Parts: sequence; structure tokens; C-alpha cells
Amino acid sequence: MKTKVKELREIAGMTQEQLGEKLGVSRQTVYYLEKGDYNPTLTLSFKLSEVFGKSIDEIFYQEPIIKDVIEQKSLKELKTIAESIGISYNKISKLTEIKEERLLEEFDEELLRNIADGLDFEFNKLFED
Repeated sequence: MKTKVKELREIAGMTQEQLGEKLGVSRQTVYYLEKGDYNPTLTLSFKLSEVFGKSIDEIFYQEPIIKDVIEQKSLKELKTIAESIGISYNKISKLTEIKEERLLEEFDEELLRNIADGLDFEFNKLFED
């Protein structure tokens, strides 16, 4: 799971140890939270929300599957897909940089369906957790 814990901690000017103290966990736990290698309990999630003044979904987020699918393709494959659906390679590669909630703002559904077809992936599965 992706998190903004490190970003929020740094904005708050805290060390991992200081954040750990506020949360009642070790510095190592904070480290693994920041890397996304630790799934916090609901209690810890609420504590993080309280410390940072952010909602839980602002702190933790799931990357859309489309990013993983694109990152597994070679440059040549992506260029071929882009050409076949009439868009630039840069437009497809931009999908790996956009948060899920912004995908439909920056790409219309028809284009995303065409990209999914080009990736040989079912459109609806691109956005599942």
C-alpha cells in the first residue's frame, strides 16, 4: 500500500523517532509504514490521521493497477500500443504518474478503454484494489 507518511512527517518537521513516539510505535515501524511494507491497524491509522490532521484515505492510497500493467511492458511494446491507438508514447507513460482519482479527469473513458485493449487487459480490472 502506498502512503504519504514520509512526506507528511517531513512537512511536520518530525524525525521517524518523534513520529513513533507520538504514535506509540518504534522508529522501525514508522520506517516500514513509510515504505508501504507495513499494514497498520485501524487504531494506528486513526492515530496517524489525528497527528497529521488528514483523513486516512489522504494518508494511504492504492495505486491503480494500470500503473503496474504499464510498468511491466517494454518501451517497444508501449510505443507500438500508443501508435496503434493513435496517441503518443508520452501520453501512455503519463498514466504511471497520475493518481487514480485524476485518471478520468485527464483521460476520457474511451481513451482509457482503448489503452486497456492495447495492453490486452480488461478495462474494469485496471482500477480494482
